[in-house]
This record gives sequence, structure tokens and C-alpha cells, in this order.
Amino acid sequence: MTEKQKGIQDPGKRIQAVETYVVRAMEMFACPDLRIAHGFQHVDRVRGWALHIAREEGYPDLELVEASALLHDVGLAAVTDRWDHGRVGAEMAARFLREQELFAEQDIVAIAEAIRSHNAPPGGGGLLGTILREADTLDALGAVGVMRAFASRYDKPPYLGQQVKGETWGLAIADFEVRFTNGTGTGPAIVDQVNFQLSLHGNLQLTSSQRAAAPLVAYMREFLAQLERQVLANH
Repeated sequence: MTEKQKGIQDPGKRIQAVETYVVRAMEMFACPDLRIAHGFQHVDRVRGWALHIAREEGYPDLELVEASALLHDVGLAAVTDRWDHGRVGAEMAARFLREQELFAEQDIVAIAEAIRSHNAPPGGGGLLGTILREADTLDALGAVGVMRAFASRYDKPPYLGQQVKGETWGLAIADFEVRFTNGTGTGPAIVDQVNFQLSLHGNLQLTSSQRAAAPLVAYMREFLAQLERQVLANH
């Protein structure tokens, strides 16, 4: 573990200070779907996943992992373009940590880089960035993933016609990247958001993350299959 700054010395109190800052920042979320799908419950789950992955992968500083996970979405309180929240959040986190003297400069840089890269393509932020990115991905899968998809896309129809599993059923993450490039997005229905989140497991690189994702991916696929069977049962 690296040497910390002269501020709060107790690790538990350092993390509590970070958590308090995050909760207050999230009170600034303007959109209902952000408060539901990206609120503190999401952050707390990502923290749990990040610590789990870090332990499995033998990452040496769990305090950095916890701080990064807590701070990873604070940028959503200050952006209009959600895709930019990693960069903005990294700047906000670094400024807060320096002002409060919670971590040494090299640790602050590492935390900021992890936050900056967490919503970007795989590869940035070193192992800390990968842990954070994959913890965030795991929270988009399984029953929690389905819940978040329906909450965050509440303004869309659940499905269209008899296309119950969505027009994007079976697409890989590379296929969705093409859709984002050409402007078609995730699709017209909530189930298409489920399909997009389901595809994210294709970006997982760490063995521990892949192992954790397997039953969550299976659950989402079965959920959509069961939804289709139930909806079409009497047609």
C-alpha cells in the first residue's frame, strides 16, 4: 500500500469521507432514470463487485478500489452528455481528493485514470481501471441488470408487437457499436436495452469477472426467452 496524504489517517474514515461526498453529489442528479439506475444503490453494488474482483485478482490496495468504485459516477451530476461523465468525474474526484488530502498524489492519479476510463473501451486505467470497468459491467447483468434496464428506459415500450425479445436479440457488443455509430442506438424497446446490457459481457477480460458473469448472462437470456413464451402463449 502506498503512503497516504497528511489528512485523514484512518482508512475507514477516509472511505466514509468519500462516501459522504458521493451521496451529496448524487443529490444533484436531474434525470429520474439517473437517480434510479445510477444512484447510490448502483454505486454500492459496484463497490461490492470491485472488491470481489480485486481480491480474486490479488490487487494490492483495496482502499483504492473502494474509493474508485464510490466515485466512478459522480460526473453524472455535472454533465449533459452522459458519455462524458468519466472524464468529468475523474476531474471532480481528483479535485475532491486533493482538497481533502485523502490520498497521496500517485494514488489520486490512479483513481482518476480508473474513473476516466470506466465508461470507455477496454484497455485504459491499468488493472485498477479494468477492475472498475468490469465491476460496473457486472452490475448491468442478471436480475439487477433487467431491473436497471426497465428503470432507465421507462419511457419506451417493453417490446413491440410479437418481437418480444427485441430487434437486437443475439447481437454482440461489436454490433451495438455499429448501431451507435450509425445512430440507431440500442433500439426502440426496453428489451433492446436488456440486449445491449447483455452484450457487455463480451468486453470482460478478467477470469474472475467472466466467471461471475456466466450465471448472470444465463439469467438474462432465460428471462427474455420466458418473456417471449409468456407473451405469445395465447397468440
